[in-house]
Amino acid sequence: MHKAGFVNIFGKPNAGKSTLLNAIIGEKLAIISPKVQTTRHRITGVLTDPAYQIVFSDTPGIIDPKYKLHEKMMGAVKNPPSRMPM
Repeated sequence: MHKAGFVNIFGKPNAGKSTLLNAIIGEKLAIISPKVQTTRHRITGVLTDPAYQIVFSDTPGIIDPKYKLHEKMMGAVKNPPSRMPM
């Protein structure tokens, strides 16, 4: 029997969400920078094992939007993608 699941990674800006995603996936998938708000859109990574598959979603840091860009970034946090790319 195969199992699959979805995991969203949420948190404050510069909390290590992208670093965590890269460590779990085992690749440099997400950009890592000391600059706040480096991740500006949802990044998807897939971990595949013979027994399971997990789809991880790294999101921008949760902030109080002050600009249009911030509002778009919070849209990526609040609204899941309409369909997952396969």
